[in-house]
Amino acid sequence: MGKDLRSFLAMLEQRNRGELLRITRQVDPVYEVSVIQQKLAAAGRYPVLYFEDVRGSSLPLVTNLFGTYDLLGLALDVVEPKSKADYLAEYLRRENDHKAVREVPIRTAPVKQIILTGDQVDLSTLPIAWHAEKDSGRYIVVGGMVMRDPETGVINVGMYRHEVRGNRAVLCMFIPAHHAAYIYRRYKELKRPMEAALFIGHHPAVCLGMCTREPIEVDEYEVMGGFLDEALEVVPAETVDLPVPARAEIVLEGTFDFAKETLDGPFAEYTGYYGHRALCAWFDVRCITMRRDAIYHDLDPAHREHNYAATLGNESAVYKAVKNVVPSVRAVHRPASGCCVYHVYVSISKRLQGEGKMAGLAALSAVHNIKHVFVVDEDVDIYNEEEVLWAVATRLEADQDISIISHCLGANLDPSAYGERRFEPGHMTTKVIFDATRPVTLPFSERITPPKEVWDRIKLEDYIDGWSARERATDRPSLAV
Repeated sequence: MGKDLRSFLAMLEQRNRGELLRITRQVDPVYEVSVIQQKLAAAGRYPVLYFEDVRGSSLPLVTNLFGTYDLLGLALDVVEPKSKADYLAEYLRRENDHKAVREVPIRTAPVKQIILTGDQVDLSTLPIAWHAEKDSGRYIVVGGMVMRDPETGVINVGMYRHEVRGNRAVLCMFIPAHHAAYIYRRYKELKRPMEAALFIGHHPAVCLGMCTREPIEVDEYEVMGGFLDEALEVVPAETVDLPVPARAEIVLEGTFDFAKETLDGPFAEYTGYYGHRALCAWFDVRCITMRRDAIYHDLDPAHREHNYAATLGNESAVYKAVKNVVPSVRAVHRPASGCCVYHVYVSISKRLQGEGKMAGLAALSAVHNIKHVFVVDEDVDIYNEEEVLWAVATRLEADQDISIISHCLGANLDPSAYGERRFEPGHMTTKVIFDATRPVTLPFSERITPPKEVWDRIKLEDYIDGWSARERATDRPSLAV
């Protein structure tokens, strides 16, 4: 019991495989945290980064918890997978295993070790990063915004972008179709005060729970318990009528002021482009509770980590939708190149001609952001982008295997999206299905594969000195930057 952010970091440190880098030299939260992460990515390195000394704050900062697909697996306790498909399989199991919360006494809740109210509330004491040069300010990116549906009383939790405004307020940009936007609008219609809490820092499985696509009637604390594989521990908030995660690092409590809605942005988005300015809700912070030695969790929104955070949730939605029409679906993958979920790779064991197109249509219907679906046979490793493109190059003929569907609901943050009139920006995109599957009844060339007995028998470490050490090399000492 008691999984949290620090238990996950301790596990990475104990594994000693270079998945966690501690940086002792002082860094500026303005640009430097993100640039160090980006320079490591340019070198093909995606470790969790723990900054021990952030200028202007006494708290450390951790980032890149979702930097690789393997880190997502570790968040779900998949330590030695047979293949990367095991990650989605475990995600699907936990997604359906909701667990009721467990309320703990206030005196034992780590997040209650420090309680700040009134003039003590000061967001400038937190190491909140300024991520990109043209961002409009500092943003809290990995915060879980907790609210209660005014009609059902069900707890809803989501991850949004939160620009800091002064020392006691943050903005909240709710995508119009997200549950939080519906709940926010309902409170406005009812003319009722809207209380909320924003928690920062918890086990990454909790963050995965924020990114699910469960119905609005589902209590998302119970979803998080499923992903943790144990009940989420909660405790009553100090100033609002909400339960908050007892093992969070930091919790901001407050209310929304409907009269103060304003614009935020530009903001460095997951697409790799600056997102447009957007109308935001205004959240007044009136209490901060935290651990004595709180760790601030950050995420570089323009980095691949932003896209990976929602990867398994999107893969789960696509897998279930495709399975409804093509029961022989084998795997689904959202590659890093696809900007969150613009590209999806689907592997099927094709039995009937036309199943490739049906799988593509089902995938497009599962998540509205998807633009391009690549459907391949089960012998193609969809976790290897080179293999997928090889299948496209050798098994696809454009005039019969590509389907184009224009004027579909898409992602409004996609810089190429268009409006009702094609020349204006909007939320519509053109969807494409690439059916790179072989024909079922017609002859087709045989793929070359190595002899299985020899492949299984040959171990490179028996032939190449130092191979195992090279494959599992670590860079554990602090990075000198």
